[in-house]
Amino acid sequence: MKRICMYGLTVVFLVCVATASAAYVPCTPFVHKTAILKYPDSPGVTLPVKGTVVTGLTYGTGLYTAPLGTVTATLIPNTAGMGVNSTQITEDGQWVLFNSGGPQLIRIDGQFKTKVPVTSSGSEGCCTFWWHAPSGSMEIVYRFSDSDVHAIPVTFSANAIPTFGTDHEILNAGGAISFSMGCAYNHFFTRINSAGYDGPKFVTLPASGVATTADFWVPTSNPAIGCKCTMSHDGRLCCYNPGYEQWCGCIADEFCLLRHKSFALLPFQEKTATPMGWLSMLQTKAVSINWAPRKFLFCTSTNDSMGENSLSSNFWSDFKGWCYTNDTNYIVGDGNALPNAQTPPDSDMSDSGSIFLIHYPTNTWYRILKPNTPVGRGTLLSFPAVWINPVTNTIVPLHGNRLEYRGVPSQGSYMVDIRGRRIESISTAVPKLTPGVYYVVDRDGVMRRMLVGH
Repeated sequence: MKRICMYGLTVVFLVCVATASAAYVPCTPFVHKTAILKYPDSPGVTLPVKGTVVTGLTYGTGLYTAPLGTVTATLIPNTAGMGVNSTQITEDGQWVLFNSGGPQLIRIDGQFKTKVPVTSSGSEGCCTFWWHAPSGSMEIVYRFSDSDVHAIPVTFSANAIPTFGTDHEILNAGGAISFSMGCAYNHFFTRINSAGYDGPKFVTLPASGVATTADFWVPTSNPAIGCKCTMSHDGRLCCYNPGYEQWCGCIADEFCLLRHKSFALLPFQEKTATPMGWLSMLQTKAVSINWAPRKFLFCTSTNDSMGENSLSSNFWSDFKGWCYTNDTNYIVGDGNALPNAQTPPDSDMSDSGSIFLIHYPTNTWYRILKPNTPVGRGTLLSFPAVWINPVTNTIVPLHGNRLEYRGVPSQGSYMVDIRGRRIESISTAVPKLTPGVYYVVDRDGVMRRMLVGH
């Protein structure tokens, strides 16, 4: 028998219940337990990408930003005193969506701050962009009430406040929606307490009308809770923190007394997809399961049949706030301690309140922002979003190897030179190339080496 210990976060209490231990299943190749932690502010370390990060504060106010590679953020003008969560950045890097008493928009330089004219307060703290909405317009999706989701079209101008279309309902979830959500094409992913369980749900949005519980993909066995859902901009991958899946050798979750220490990436399941158990889907269909760097795990060096041996409940180190960037290979999130005390984090939590950019195929965690000084409860960062500049960024050729065993969905095939500079989309005519070595990157992330003039 295995004892599960569940800890309250606001009041100290402990409830332990006995359950039968799950049969041990060896980890599959897409489970990345070895995390590489790099600090861009350390000598000799640079980020592989360029762009912009925005973030709020866990306990404070204001919206902050910095270029990638600059580890101290500055306040975006016109956001002082605003509580901020649910941040997103448009794919051109110019506009930021965030929740502060309802959805708000602001240009990255602080101009044209606009309260989105929603038909409800939307103050539940949950909004996102609807990437590639079927309407053809950019739309803002927000939680209208505990269980209802609405969307409103938005049009951006270069030097004017945004304009808006008609607010409309897109989902009646049948139960309370928690924390965060992702929406792209006709796909929607969030944690919902309905249909017999409280956990993440895949929702296929209809071409017209309002989605209901009839549009959920229904597993044969349900997930055990799960938090902080988000989705890639192409609608193909869903990210969340597993809860109590009883697969401790491969998922660092709360069942293993390792709260929010790994995130899982799952392919979206249409409502017509073949039903299967949630844990079976994780074990056979997951694209990637990524563990936090070992310094945050507080485990002994030995493994048993359930995986890592936790030294303590370890609930104070918490990775969350996941948000996909416009580059499908990168996810941003925050890492925070959860003390109720007003004191700064201790030495073991020296990275608390920092923002991490994760290259998930290699499980490389870059600390891209650290709290403003003096470090304390009021300067811990959270709710980040990152825009990656597609023009200036490069890749590291892998000589024909996959970036990941199960392949990495990308925005499409393209060609790069030996220095990783993009040459041309493969969908257009191949340009005249000078002699040298090139790489064609296909939709599954596989690189093929090509010699020209040799």
